[in-house]
Amino acid sequence: MPGPRTVVFSCNTAFAIANFRGGVIRELVRLGHRVVVVAPHDGYVETLGRMGAEFVHWKLSSRSTGLLTEAVSLGRLICIYRRLRADIAFHFTIKAVLYGAIAARMADTPFVSVMTGLGYAFLNETLVSKLVRHWYRATLHWSRAVWFLNADDRAEFLRLKLVDAMRADLLPGEGIDTSYFSATPPPAGPGLVILMISRLLKDKGVFEYVDAARLVRASRPDVRFQLLGPLDASNPTEIAKSQLEAWCAEDVIEYLGVVRDVRPHIADADAVVLPSYREGMSRSLLEAAAMARPLVATDVPGCREAVIDGESGLLCRSRDADDLARCLLRFVDLPVEKRLRMGQRSRALIESEFDERRVIERYVALVERIPVAD
Repeated sequence: MPGPRTVVFSCNTAFAIANFRGGVIRELVRLGHRVVVVAPHDGYVETLGRMGAEFVHWKLSSRSTGLLTEAVSLGRLICIYRRLRADIAFHFTIKAVLYGAIAARMADTPFVSVMTGLGYAFLNETLVSKLVRHWYRATLHWSRAVWFLNADDRAEFLRLKLVDAMRADLLPGEGIDTSYFSATPPPAGPGLVILMISRLLKDKGVFEYVDAARLVRASRPDVRFQLLGPLDASNPTEIAKSQLEAWCAEDVIEYLGVVRDVRPHIADADAVVLPSYREGMSRSLLEAAAMARPLVATDVPGCREAVIDGESGLLCRSRDADDLARCLLRFVDLPVEKRLRMGQRSRALIESEFDERRVIERYVALVERIPVAD
């Protein structure tokens, strides 16, 4: 190895880097590389520091589409990249991928675009979504590689000719630390607890989850439905706080708020649900599966890969509360032994396909192939 590299991780939140890529950062630091996280400042900057990473604040509005505001954000990132003179950069989430491509190009920094999900720009046909696709097409060919978290997203980019096949590659999700998310026995209390962990967005299937909970509780009032995750005012499909309060007042769900450590809540649940319309690779499903929980999810990219239908969980149709309720009732009626086997199969799938060590090896191998910048 010629020497230590300066590696940049750029994203729209420090939280996402700390929570999803902490293992990669710690390993790169252990190997002697300098890791710099470029993101808006949030409550996870100190966490990144404890991992050994440096932090550079990038003032960015995740929701704004105003031309002047976005031009200023891009200009700031260009200045940061020119100052850092990194050996390689990894870009996550839409604005970091789009703006990072230009900033890295102008700073002569090799970079990798990590497509963490297609999101709003592909679920909706708007002027902004069309612009985003054109921007991908114009800039992704500068990437050293374009990494996708599921095969469907890769196929969609190839179909739209947004990236060439030689650059497009697959990662097994973000990787799960199977020691941290260890298998736990199911709860022993009376009644079943169903948990959904997600940002509170329409595209995550929150309305379908609540409607399905209402249907299930009509015949099985002993089943409790919980919802864990933040309201997200930066997203066009946010759930209004007043709507959430109405659901809680109706007693159809219990809202658990936002927590740094989801493990105690997964341990208290009998199953974890995600009726999302599309994911890159659902982190909440993989974490729950690692803790030996059966899953109920939609049969869509980024969710179906985490579930072996009928063995480790159940798949339902997207945007269909009735079908979700049917799957949930089917799960609730399973014998205890069958639910336990489903959880064990979930854990086995994570160990064989989604262990964090496989992802870390990919990052390290690429970083150490990059020549050290002058």
